[in-house]
Amino acid sequence: MKTLRQLFILTNRIIKQNLTSVDTLITSIITPIFMLLFFVYVLGGNILVNGQASTSADYLAYSLPGFLLMAMTMGSAYTALRINTDKLKGFMTRLLTMPMKRWVILGSHVLASVIFMLLSVLAIFVTSLLLGYRPQTKLLNFLLFLILLVTFATMITLVAIPFSLTAKDYASAGAFSYLLIFLLFISPAFIPVAGMATPIRLFAENQPMTPIVETAKSLLSGHFDWLSQTTLLTVGWLLLLIIVFSLLSLKRYKQLFVNI
Repeated sequence: MKTLRQLFILTNRIIKQNLTSVDTLITSIITPIFMLLFFVYVLGGNILVNGQASTSADYLAYSLPGFLLMAMTMGSAYTALRINTDKLKGFMTRLLTMPMKRWVILGSHVLASVIFMLLSVLAIFVTSLLLGYRPQTKLLNFLLFLILLVTFATMITLVAIPFSLTAKDYASAGAFSYLLIFLLFISPAFIPVAGMATPIRLFAENQPMTPIVETAKSLLSGHFDWLSQTTLLTVGWLLLLIIVFSLLSLKRYKQLFVNI
């Protein structure tokens, strides 16, 4: 119980930091909402969806999963910033001198990050409902979609940790997130990959974000297939990235605080 209480206190501290930071709220919630509105109402009618001209409503349904993933990806930069700030200001060192399980320190950042990312997802999803979007799927598929979002949030949070522990200043701690955002744009998140130039299309078809995006879309559209290649690739990529970056995070964490 003592460990759980410590985890709750540290997690609550980080969530409060996020909710009271105007910059964090603008980047993680307001900016993705404005991007959603811009893409749907300015560009959406000019983008082919499933080989046909689309309306704003069609494009909203097509692109919403991508914007939800985008919001979480943008939020991961602030996960890195919080961890890096705690490291540089010595807060982590002070915590490590206290009677506390070592995993609680990073665990609180992971938990707070996932919770805040889901709050940003909720804000964008509510916005989409106000714009007229309605999920065309079964309850089970929607629950699986939520599980996918939680898993994705956990994965990109773990990706953030080794970068944040290595960065020399908070300004560079979140630089990795630009690569993740780039991968989302070079995927079917916002436009079909079929119309991309051949080299870019080949890259888009074989990078990790593509099956994740396609699985998210299939879960919300009601076309999900448990045993499809896309589903298996999604599970494989998520598990691989979670394992690899968990190990890298623990290794870097131990290197920094080995003498404490």
